[in-house]
Amino acid sequence: MNGKYGIIEAAAGHYPVVALCSMLQVSRSSCYAYLKRKDADPDADLKEKILDIYHQRKKTFGYRRMQDELYRQERRRVNHKKVLRLMQESGIRR
Repeated sequence: MNGKYGIIEAAAGHYPVVALCSMLQVSRSSCYAYLKRKDADPDADLKEKILDIYHQRKKTFGYRRMQDELYRQERRRVNHKKVLRLMQESGIRR
């Protein structure tokens, strides 16, 4: 949780968000933007696909071969640095 926004999120079920925002001197629009934004992971489906390929190929692919395989299977071009970052975030060390 992130400071004031975390407090608002925790208390939102019991009190109106508008009242909480005014008490904590946070704009209502930024509060709603934060609450909407915090759950969004735009790379979730790509991480899942990377893990699937990694296990299909018996954990032998590094990020460069993973990038090629993503293109072969999904016809999706992904930057090699992004593939490396997502593999590291997923705990794949290759």
